[in-house]
Amino acid sequence: MSDLTNGHFAQHVDKAIFNAVPRSSAFEGIVTGLEYRVLGDAGPQVRAGCGDWLYTMEELRAERHDRDNMALRAELLRRLTRAIRLAGSRLIIVPVPDKAEQVEAELCGVTAVQSWLRDQFWNELDHLEGAVVVDLRKDWPKPGYWKTDTHWDQTGAHFAAKQIAKAVTSTLGPGQDPARLVEGSIRQRSGDLARLAGLTEAPRSLAPVPEQERELKLEVSRSGGLLDDGPEPEIILAGSSFSLNSGFLEYLQASLSREVAQLSQPGGGFAGALLETLEKRAGSLERVKAVIWEWPMRSLVTSPSEAEKNFMRQTR
Repeated sequence: MSDLTNGHFAQHVDKAIFNAVPRSSAFEGIVTGLEYRVLGDAGPQVRAGCGDWLYTMEELRAERHDRDNMALRAELLRRLTRAIRLAGSRLIIVPVPDKAEQVEAELCGVTAVQSWLRDQFWNELDHLEGAVVVDLRKDWPKPGYWKTDTHWDQTGAHFAAKQIAKAVTSTLGPGQDPARLVEGSIRQRSGDLARLAGLTEAPRSLAPVPEQERELKLEVSRSGGLLDDGPEPEIILAGSSFSLNSGFLEYLQASLSREVAQLSQPGGGFAGALLETLEKRAGSLERVKAVIWEWPMRSLVTSPSEAEKNFMRQTR
């Protein structure tokens, strides 16, 4: 009876009708777009919010082993911090807040409960020794995220870069390579959540409005002759896909007046790029002054990777 009164019953019927329609590659986009516009359904992996805001279900879903995985990551955090310190480098830790938490108002009746639970991890970060932690939550330029993508937009990326640069500069001093950002043309971008939901194949009238970003190019002025080999970067960035999006690396290098070696990995999760750096480039860390370790808060509750398990077995 409650389903009848609140409209859920009719929604179930509509969903069944859509699923009964014969599918073809040409018709798939239309059906997906109609499900999105009529039923507010963006598929099992994407939550449709208000005003074409999309969210990954990873941030909203609760799993049985979430607390166990967070406890494992707390121990992994301490061991990785110690490993970087012993390798001779300084560690700058950058947790990226959940989009669901930062843009909660557009979730349309759903609250970011799981994001709040993950915020408990800040107790571990606040008492961590041997590393600098950058808290991006303070003064975050909302929304700061793309509507149809999991990642920060260029405003959020620029803000994060400036906050990280402040932390690095206070640790290492100012950089010596003046850098200038050159803005290029504006281009349309297809958000990863829109692609995951299949909405990039839907007709324009049924799909979210495409977003736009500006192309960025970094010009760095180095001392020395034209034929001189430049020194290797003294800072490396071992992050997730956030570090690979929205011009973040360009903003970071311009804010630092330093070159940064990009070692981030798409799908790197909590520590994929950092663990690979320790495994394959441990010797070079003696010449690196700082390692920037960026990871999304939602990665705290994902199942541990084989690389994480191996590192835990090998360290105490």
